[in-house]
Amino acid sequence: MKSLIHLTSSFFIILFLAGCQSSVSTDFINESPEAFNQRMQWWRDAGFGMFIHWGPSSVPAGIYKGEEVDGAAEWIMFSAKIPVEEYEKFPPQFNPVQFDAKEWVRIAKDAGMKYIVITSKHHDGFAMWDSKVSHYDIIDATPYGKDVLKELARECEAAGIKFCFYHSIMDWHHPLASGNTFPEYREKYLKPQLKELLTEYGDIGVLWFDGEWIPEWSEEQGRDLYQYVRNLQPDIIINNRVGKGRQGMQGMTKEGEFVGDFGTPEQEILEGTSDLDWESCMTMNTSWGYKKNDDNWKSAGMLIHNLVDIAAKGGNYLLNVGPTAEGLIPGPSVERLAEMGQWMKVNGEAIYNTSKFATYAEQDIVRYTQKGAALYATFLEWPGRTFTLKYAKPEPDRDIILLGYDRPLPWSWDKEKGLTVTFPEAWQQSKNRPVKYAWTLKMKAAAAEVAETPAISSPRVKNVQKELFGEEVMVTLSSASPEASIHYTLDGREPDLSAPVYKEPLLLRQSAVVKAFASQPGIIASPVSIAEFIRTTKFKSLDLKSEISPNYPALGKLTLSDNVRATTDFHDGNWLGFEGNDFEVVIDLGTVKPVKKIRVGFLQNIGSWIFYPQQLEYAVSEDGKIFSSVFKYNHSTRETDKNGINDFNCAPQNTRARYLKIRAKNIGICPEWHGGSGGKAWLFVDEVMVE
Repeated sequence: MKSLIHLTSSFFIILFLAGCQSSVSTDFINESPEAFNQRMQWWRDAGFGMFIHWGPSSVPAGIYKGEEVDGAAEWIMFSAKIPVEEYEKFPPQFNPVQFDAKEWVRIAKDAGMKYIVITSKHHDGFAMWDSKVSHYDIIDATPYGKDVLKELARECEAAGIKFCFYHSIMDWHHPLASGNTFPEYREKYLKPQLKELLTEYGDIGVLWFDGEWIPEWSEEQGRDLYQYVRNLQPDIIINNRVGKGRQGMQGMTKEGEFVGDFGTPEQEILEGTSDLDWESCMTMNTSWGYKKNDDNWKSAGMLIHNLVDIAAKGGNYLLNVGPTAEGLIPGPSVERLAEMGQWMKVNGEAIYNTSKFATYAEQDIVRYTQKGAALYATFLEWPGRTFTLKYAKPEPDRDIILLGYDRPLPWSWDKEKGLTVTFPEAWQQSKNRPVKYAWTLKMKAAAAEVAETPAISSPRVKNVQKELFGEEVMVTLSSASPEASIHYTLDGREPDLSAPVYKEPLLLRQSAVVKAFASQPGIIASPVSIAEFIRTTKFKSLDLKSEISPNYPALGKLTLSDNVRATTDFHDGNWLGFEGNDFEVVIDLGTVKPVKKIRVGFLQNIGSWIFYPQQLEYAVSEDGKIFSSVFKYNHSTRETDKNGINDFNCAPQNTRARYLKIRAKNIGICPEWHGGSGGKAWLFVDEVMVE
């Protein structure tokens, strides 16, 4: 009997060791495409999740020593430079007696959300669960003394919601989490806490890392941590912030071999689509954690439009709430989520389990998704009585349905114009529509054959969007199809079949807005392509008064008048960058002459800390001494502002000048709602254009 017990024990030890060796040897990073797609499928199908930022930072709620602190509330320890021993006074005040896990999950589920990601530990180092690795947790350091993550895990499982964790790699509280002692923190604290979360709270859908930008962290450590986590839960999904592959706030993974399953754009939506999986995480107001004086709430309409736009581009929407120290999700968040839920009850099938269509958008108001043979076209504005879609070709004799309406809609198909749908007469009055903000057509349809949009080119640039020229420029229009006819206008009017047909290159000697489309027998006419050509005045000299950043010098001051437009990629070598500094230049035109138009190009890329000017002024002079203002502009940057290039222009009346002075005021530091709050803001300038 004794030897049998010994033999049996040895057998199980061998099995255990073999299992460990098998687990450790699994190369999760280089899994097959089939295995990767299978693991990601539930997340792709879900499309919509809730982000929860919660912890002891909700006690000060953005206020420290009676003063409002700039920046997101959960960053207050850093932003207000609160010492560790001072910040440790907040957990004893954190007593969320009104926390109701079942109610939180109900709010998320009723909104149409399929998964919840909650901060298990944010940068302040506080553990929101019963951690045996540390006493700095909700059980030992607060009067509440209950494991909120355990309760949420249980309620999520009961409701069919995937439960997920956010976890910060960096830690402002732990004494070993910086410098040469970081490896010890990683092995004795970071990993053991993750093991608790991944072995004691059931199946976890996503591990959402953050704080990877610290110098102590590396891609090699990220790959090791990815392997560690997936050995504990092989089916878990891990974001790209586990390693070093993230491109700033834009969040998509850089080219190269970087670890992580999906990109994480923060507070922004991709301009187009991507072949990579991605998820936009965004707030409802400006702060992630609860900030009592933050009333800058986005409308329910904007949130629904974000959801539709993201789904059409193939991404997920992770929408944040910041509960109070008492354990309540703020009322404005609950109200907006309820409105989203009402919309999703009618239109959710256009979001869940869908994929990208051949074209994600048509004009500014339509977004496409597809599910098998079903195509969804969601309108972000009410389309009126009739609307024509170019990109959807319905199957003959099939019904086209407006979700929420009880009978098919009349429609017609023209092989050269496209699909024209007639919308219900009753719904022309908004009060009769079952939902607000966006409306969805459902049809059995394929991608229509549409003529290729013509390219508008110059000798320097193919597919011009905006180009500067001196005396003259030769413009060519081209189509991928030799059978297509290209119709164009030069004055900005929309071209139609009565517009001139392109036959030979166009010689421009004046500024022009070129619009062109291609028509081809038997298929739908192309969308209109647009290019602006601006004739500029040659400058005698430029006197730049501001200091250019050595990181973005371009060609120095000559960049401002080289007739080469920069792109939205601020690394393209054509932008002058000013870090924290204002921009001022005085231009000598050589002689006194009429000034009809002044334009200056500025870039905004909020996630990369680049903002439009706070103030802008153009002034003119005949003698270079006395200047008269002809243009003043003031701008207050908001989180909801769009990225892009803006040519701030003015058309002064009856103005003659030799000298032009341009002053642009940098906002100085990133606003309080920005992830880089308090850091130096950038001003990017390219091309001063004078006509």
